[in-house]
Amino acid sequence: MTSGRAWGPYLLVLGGAAAGLGLIALGLPAWAGGMIVAFAVLAGAALRVILPDRTESLLTVRRRSTDLVTYGLLGVVTALVAASLTVPRIFG
Repeated sequence: MTSGRAWGPYLLVLGGAAAGLGLIALGLPAWAGGMIVAFAVLAGAALRVILPDRTESLLTVRRRSTDLVTYGLLGVVTALVAASLTVPRIFG
């Protein structure tokens, strides 16, 4: 199937994103669920940096630096969008 690739980091990120979206479906405010998703993606970026090269995980798509920038930007943008959902409540 995946020829010995590590599933742990991938399942951690996938589980975090699913938890955030599931909690939104159960009534958690969208900004809070979005933050959970953002932190799951940022955890994926951190795991990509921490894991040694010999532990080829399913998070590995490109070179380490490219993956780090991609996951990091996606996590930060997701967090900013989630945080922007609270702005109307603060000023409105």
